[in-house]
Parts: sequence; C-alpha cells; structure tokens
Amino acid sequence: MLNILDAVISAGNASRPNEDRYGCSGDWAWVIDGATDLEPDAFMSAPSDVVWLVDHMGELLQEEGAKDRGPGAGDLLHALARRVGDDMRALGFPADRIHPTCSVGLLRAGPDGIELARVGDPTCLAFGRRTIEVSTTFFGRREAQAIERASGADLTDTDSRDGIRRRRQMYIRGAFEESVFSGHPDAVLHIQTETLGPGQADYVLLCTDGFARAVVDYHIYPDWRALLQEALESGLSAVLDRVRNHETKALSSAHFKKSDDATALLIRV
Repeated sequence: MLNILDAVISAGNASRPNEDRYGCSGDWAWVIDGATDLEPDAFMSAPSDVVWLVDHMGELLQEEGAKDRGPGAGDLLHALARRVGDDMRALGFPADRIHPTCSVGLLRAGPDGIELARVGDPTCLAFGRRTIEVSTTFFGRREAQAIERASGADLTDTDSRDGIRRRRQMYIRGAFEESVFSGHPDAVLHIQTETLGPGQADYVLLCTDGFARAVVDYHIYPDWRALLQEALESGLSAVLDRVRNHETKALSSAHFKKSDDATALLIRV
C-alpha cells in the first residue's frame, strides 16, 4: 500500500462543481483534472458530462488497484480509454456530441521502483537525489495564445466558443504533440512516462495544473523542492492558501479561468 502523507482539493469557483479528483488503490495513486464541458446541458446522469467522466475514471482506477499487478501505466490508460468509450456508447452518448475530456496523472509503485505517467497537463514529480518532472507547458501556451488573439480581435461569444470546440476536438484526436483523455472512438492518447528504480525517489507529488501554478505561473516558490519543503513542514493546504491569496490579488491572468480547481497528492515512496 502507498504511504499517502497529505492531499488537498479545492474548487476554483464555488458556483460550479469541482471537476478535479484524486485517489489511491493498491499500487496506484492518481489525480484527475476534468476539462470544462462545452455543452450547455449534461447528457450523462451527473451534474455535467465531465463530472461523470472523472467520477467513472476514479471508479475504474479503484478497481484496477484491487487487482494483482497488471499493465504498465501507458497500457492502463489506453485500456481505460477503450473501457470508458464502451461504457459511454452503451449509455447512448450521441456520436456528434462533444465528448467530455480530462487530464490524468498516475503513479505506480512497487518493489521494482516507480512509474509516473501523464496524459494532458497534470504535473508528476519524484524527489530523490534528483527531481524528476513529468509535465508539459503545451496547454498553458496554447491557452495564453488564444487569449492574446481574442483580446486583439473583434470576436463574438460564438466565435470564441467555436474556437474552443475546434481546439478540444484536435486535442482529443491527438493532432498535436499533446492530447487529452476521453472516451471518443477516434481518440489518440499521447502519454509521457518516466520509470525510476528502487531507492531513486523518496517522495512523489501528483498535482493538477491549478495547483502547479504555484511554481509554473505565479512563481510563489522558486522551484519544486522549495514547494515540497513547505508541504512537508506546513502541509499542502498551506501551499494552496498561497495560490488562492495570489489569485485574489492578481489584476489579470493568462488563463481563461483566473482561479482553477486545484488538487495535489503527496506520497512517501
């Protein structure tokens, strides 16, 4: 069993459901970051289609953790994508509807070491003699570019929504070097993994991009080790408090959402 030291989860907006999740089961630990739905009403039996997706993913990962040692993280994500797609189609999800999507960060730990994996934009970190980071700046750059283009053009709300829908479809189909997790029948997953041998890591931090802003965007901490030190001394909630305080005082943001859902899981290996 994994030694979970601390966990934190916080909604970015009190007026809508939190679309982040975290969990652990057997050799697995994970964080999931749901992408805001582009459809106005839910089709699935949940407050939104993406809430159904992140909850279902959590259930499937719990099931996987209860099994004997199974596939590697990349193979597992591909298998779960097929399972989610089958389950959505069995429930009659319309083929022409925008599929809900999410990002997933995974840890698998065992006697032969650990494996980190991500699809989408979570950050997965292993701390030992070196800091190993599995992350991407792709989605943040794309978002900042979209905001910059929109601010310099006379775009209607419909134009903006159409642009977001086109980008979402391209992320689902893996048209770029990065992708997102979904149950779409044409989905392509671009998965980044890192494997470390026994004794190469003391701690692992899994977090969604709303939490990672503490280092990546806001520079509240000079690096991930400084954040880890505060988390060990004062807890992940102290880190999150600093993130929210920064967002309260900020005059502008390079993100569509000034304050995002934020989740982090700290594990001793």
